[in-house]
Amino acid sequence: RYFRRSSEAAIYTNSRDKFNHRKKKFAVEQKKTMENLLGLLRIHVKRGVNLAIRDISSSDPYVVVHSGKQKLKTRVVKHSLNPEWNDHLTLSVTDPNLPVKLMVYDYDVLSADDKMGEAEFNIAQYLEAIKFRHTLEGGLPDGTIIMKIQPSRQNCLSEESHIVWNQGKLVQNMFLRLQHVECGEVEIQLEWIDIPGSREFKKEERRKKKEERMENLLGLLRIHVKRGVNLAIRDIASSDPYIVFHFGNKKLKTHVVKQSVNPEWNDDLTLSVTDPNLPVKLTVYDKDLLSADDKMGEAEFSIAPYLEAIKFRHKIQGGLPHGTIIMKIQPNRQNCLSEESHIVWNQGKLVQNMFIRLQNVETGEVELQLEWIDVPGSRGV
Repeated sequence: RYFRRSSEAAIYTNSRDKFNHRKKKFAVEQKKTMENLLGLLRIHVKRGVNLAIRDISSSDPYVVVHSGKQKLKTRVVKHSLNPEWNDHLTLSVTDPNLPVKLMVYDYDVLSADDKMGEAEFNIAQYLEAIKFRHTLEGGLPDGTIIMKIQPSRQNCLSEESHIVWNQGKLVQNMFLRLQHVECGEVEIQLEWIDIPGSREFKKEERRKKKEERMENLLGLLRIHVKRGVNLAIRDIASSDPYIVFHFGNKKLKTHVVKQSVNPEWNDDLTLSVTDPNLPVKLTVYDKDLLSADDKMGEAEFSIAPYLEAIKFRHKIQGGLPHGTIIMKIQPNRQNCLSEESHIVWNQGKLVQNMFIRLQNVETGEVELQLEWIDVPGSRGV
């Protein structure tokens, strides 16, 4: 009895391990498939026209579609040379250059099904059109022809194929002439389906997010962090200072300058700007190895006056000498300026020079220079 129970337990454990292994293998294969998947191609197999006779006076035709290892087929239409299938077959697409093969058969009960012709078509041109469908959304009436594909020796088209805007989607209509048979055509329509998690869907999501960012983006602000002046001492006789900049949810920092209360950073930090009224906040820290970094003061400044000057820079291009002051901003209780800040014409650009007095610390200033960078495709200032 003991050995029987042990044997049963071993068999159960072995079966469970095999099941878990298959389950894990399936999950890995499914993940790999999703990573390679571009999307789904729905083939609407509409009808056959003047198909070949394979029975006494008619045929019982159905269509088989092959793509790679995938194989799908329509229903059988009894006694018809002009069958109306109206079946939808859906293929998963991983390679846009893989051809789709279509074969028509006559269904027989007592013998092998007879061939009634075959054809092959390429989906690469249709998928190229699909890539740019976002540029067409919302502005075209139904039935607008986006692309025409002519019959040739390289395809099985019997007439010109149209890629058409139809109810917010791009579809391709085609008549395929059957090969290796005396007569017959098949009418089909292609429709693309995006799949969440697929490679093409993720690519499309990234593109949309990028477009949204570009729509909101005004441009780039380059902050040239020049130097610190008379910073606070946080070590025995000096400090190891660096600066952290915060702008909305963005965070950038300079390198650490060892043992200096008058550090020369000369770092360029670049921020993307979507809101001109958002302040830039900076905090100076002393770098420590064995404990948390000590604060050496903080400050914030507004870029709104500088961006107002940037709006009108096109009016002064080409006519001002280097160093001409365009605007002066006075120190007050609402800003952290330690002295008058100048917006200056500098080598064909408008830059703002400023000394920032650090707050919540005994001493210290930071010298900065702002420079604006236009980004093609952005909203601009």
